[in-house]
Amino acid sequence: MSLQSQENPENGSVGLQATFLRLMRDEMLWQSDLQAALVQLTECVARTLHVTRASIWRLSDDSKSLHAFCGFDSRSGSITEAGVLCEQEYPSYFRNLLSGRLVDAADARNDYRTAELANSYLVPNGIRAMLDCSLHNGGTVSGVLCIEQVGSARLWSREEQFFATSAADLASQLLVFHSLKDSERRYRTLFNAAGDAILTLRDGGIVDCNPRGLSLFSTTQGHLHGASLAELSPGIQPDGSLSEERLDGVMQRVLAGEPAYFEWVFRRPDGELWEAEISASAIHTGSEQIILAIIRDVTERRNAERHKQQAATLLARRNGALQVVNRLASHLHGMTDINLIAAETVRVLRLLQDVPCITFLRLMPDKERFMRVAVDGEDSASLATEDLEGIPVRGSLAGRALEERRILVSGDIEHDARISPEGKVGLLACNFQSLIVVPLTLHNEALGSIGLLFHEQHVGFGDVEMETLGTIGQTVSLAMANARHMQVLEHQTLHDSLTLLPNRTHLHRETARAIRAASERAQMVALMLLDLNGFKEINDALGHQAGDQIIKLVGERLRDMLRAHDALIARLGGDEFAILMRAAETQEQARALAESLCTALREPFEVQGIAIDLAGSIGISFYPHHGDTSNALLRCADVAMYSAKSAVGNLCVYDADLDRHSPKRLAIMTELGSAIAADQLTLHFQPKLDLKTGAWAGCEALVRWQHPQLGQIPPGDFIQFAETTDLIRPLTLWVARRALTCMRDWQYRGICLPVSINLSTRNLLDVTFPDSMAALLEEFAVPPHMLELEITETALMNDPNRAMSVVERLVELGMSFSIDDFGTGYSSLAYLKRLPLRALKIDRSFVSDMLADDHDAIIVRSTIGLAHSLGLQVVAEGVEDVATLDALRDAGCELAQGFVLSRPVPADEAVLRLLTAFCAAND
Repeated sequence: MSLQSQENPENGSVGLQATFLRLMRDEMLWQSDLQAALVQLTECVARTLHVTRASIWRLSDDSKSLHAFCGFDSRSGSITEAGVLCEQEYPSYFRNLLSGRLVDAADARNDYRTAELANSYLVPNGIRAMLDCSLHNGGTVSGVLCIEQVGSARLWSREEQFFATSAADLASQLLVFHSLKDSERRYRTLFNAAGDAILTLRDGGIVDCNPRGLSLFSTTQGHLHGASLAELSPGIQPDGSLSEERLDGVMQRVLAGEPAYFEWVFRRPDGELWEAEISASAIHTGSEQIILAIIRDVTERRNAERHKQQAATLLARRNGALQVVNRLASHLHGMTDINLIAAETVRVLRLLQDVPCITFLRLMPDKERFMRVAVDGEDSASLATEDLEGIPVRGSLAGRALEERRILVSGDIEHDARISPEGKVGLLACNFQSLIVVPLTLHNEALGSIGLLFHEQHVGFGDVEMETLGTIGQTVSLAMANARHMQVLEHQTLHDSLTLLPNRTHLHRETARAIRAASERAQMVALMLLDLNGFKEINDALGHQAGDQIIKLVGERLRDMLRAHDALIARLGGDEFAILMRAAETQEQARALAESLCTALREPFEVQGIAIDLAGSIGISFYPHHGDTSNALLRCADVAMYSAKSAVGNLCVYDADLDRHSPKRLAIMTELGSAIAADQLTLHFQPKLDLKTGAWAGCEALVRWQHPQLGQIPPGDFIQFAETTDLIRPLTLWVARRALTCMRDWQYRGICLPVSINLSTRNLLDVTFPDSMAALLEEFAVPPHMLELEITETALMNDPNRAMSVVERLVELGMSFSIDDFGTGYSSLAYLKRLPLRALKIDRSFVSDMLADDHDAIIVRSTIGLAHSLGLQVVAEGVEDVATLDALRDAGCELAQGFVLSRPVPADEAVLRLLTAFCAAND
């Protein structure tokens, strides 16, 4: 939210003081009746501060309610409507008000002190910012001056706050004055009853002082009479200014007509110092000028603030080491870049210890030298330049620490025999005298070291500090090992194992990036889908080994052809390749490139001594003409590719007339919304099996649509359409409501198993979705953790921050998340580690062929290992035979679902199946 500050000359200190002076001098303010005077005051305040509303509210005798008294609204004039605010409804606001604090809420609807007023008062009146100052009578709060900004949030300057406080003091005086102005006795009662000290000064000396002032100064009227404020103060104020000189300047400005608001320190006769806030203004009585000073004792408040700050600092110091280590572990979790790990480690160590220089060394593959990947502190540039070729392991304290697998300390580098003369040169040149080395090892494997360098000899570290360093070393070592493992897994996830070309996941990622870049430059992106003609026949005739060789040769040739272009080639599977042209100036340019690829494919390939003639069909789609996502462009290119097989030149650009699914899409577009509203959909459930216990472990809820004319519509067709429109919200909520209905009924029958539903990208971008889910959970009284939410890897990519905010709110409700179709989408480990996940679901495309395809088996095992390293369960989809089920169990997979266990079945059939299996498992 944008916070604005009013930039108006009258809002400066001089302008505000001048306005307040004019207000104080206005005789009508004191001669008119109370309501007219307060309306005049609130109007002046509103116009001076350029706010919409200013009003006076009076506190009830029991301090339990505020009642609107009068005020000014720039839109309608004076405020006459009645209003009541009760302490029971707004405890936080009343607590701040009754404590005498100034409520300066720049964003009142979100400020903890005023947020509870939002729905009933702030929003209906359009109020965004508040500046509320307590009114006082007899030392107690009697009401409040409310200054309200309508429209936008606003930062209140210190001058505006002082002005508001002074206006509130003036309002307090008016309230008391008008209630007592019938007699001098009443005036004296006002003077004596004031909760703050009130002094009148003439020619620099005190003329009169109320009882509160005598109490604060610990003196009598006789001793105080004629004394100056400087005589009641220490010689020097906390800011270093001389008390007498500063007061002389203030009083001269006050007498010149400029009200003053300032903080001050006084001294009692016994030498005790106390802090105050002073508001001073000049009053003309005939030919005399008298200065009226209102002094408020803020010593207790200031002491409380200082005590609170000291307590917070002490607590922070006590917990600092533990928090830093935990934060380091959290930040390093999931990092795959060693340089980032090193930089983060050095940064956190800098927060933990005051060390002149910190270095991070990584052991190079040859195990003979260290590479300094991070250095921070004094002479860091000299150290980084000195060892560009690496630091020898032999003769270094870091090498010795790795050998002994423990932290080593050198209290005197110059005379330490463990360090070679060559190793000492650079350190001594930078005047480093002592060194602590933390080895980085994991399972007896040396990874590197962390060094802490000091200019003093024999720097002492206690046991706690050494244990902390050891814990940091273990944390960083684990992060480095995980980073190396995750880099291998990420490369496998993004590349085809046969051709080593980028795979479908990589293609979608790069296409999304290309679309973002093209949208900024108003360029086109071309996506081509290439399919080899007659490859199946060649594969059947020569065998799969020869077929694989041909695929590799085709990939190499296409890659060589594209080196001169800003293009990416990916293998999608089988004999399909995709070519991403990141910046196509014209469609003709893309067609020309496609034609050159077709021509290159016609050159024979030699396999097993045989010259193989091939040809390819290419379909082309363009951003923004045919879609604005990678999936949309790939679908259009696929439609065009099948048309290209029968086209001249085996080349075709997508045309909507070629899309055979258009009539069906039209029916879906026009009738899906009605089908949802009329409850024409059905929900099927596919059980999940616990591979360890053999018991049912839950179900996945799957929506079905039996269309009256089109028959059974595949879920992928209407769900994909719904995800591109606003229908995905009511569709998802329908599925959630129906699933919760079944779960509640099942619980009555003794079935207490979790049910998972699928969320789309649009659901994660809908900030109201968590509220809808919370209402459903409350309505059906089903434990939130029993309804699991499945999202795909790409669901967070459109707006990661917004999607993560929605995810976090759903997690706060108690709901859990799983990644669906893992391995087929945008597999970013950087985002994966941020998600509050319970499980990964391996896509059926890897599971179904894992027994026949070694590459699929490797992907399945790697995914299981990755999930377990992140503390997640694994669910295998598409399990269609017992052998695959056994293989998954042996690989450590926890859960499975597929046709070998059960097809998706209606709710009543699912009850029988789950109830029977559940009882059998318990028996």
